[in-house]
Amino acid sequence: MNKLKIGVFSGLMMFAAMNSFAATPEQECQKLKDDYNVIYASKGFCFKDPEAKAKFGNENCYTSKPKFSEREQQRLDEIKARQKELNCK
Repeated sequence: MNKLKIGVFSGLMMFAAMNSFAATPEQECQKLKDDYNVIYASKGFCFKDPEAKAKFGNENCYTSKPKFSEREQQRLDEIKARQKELNCK
């Protein structure tokens, strides 16, 4: 019985901790945008967006149509879906 109480308490504490560090929708949208752009930047993408240019630079860019691995494309699709759920701008 003691182990059950400890397990329930631990679970509640973890839930409370996760919620106290939860990002606002705006913060999550920005993180998703950055994650998306990091994948593009890693493929040599030449950004036109001033914010992305400032953050990731275009010094080493060489393409406007990068090729992605299956895993990268899957992650990009996941990001887009989450952005849609959050109504990110």
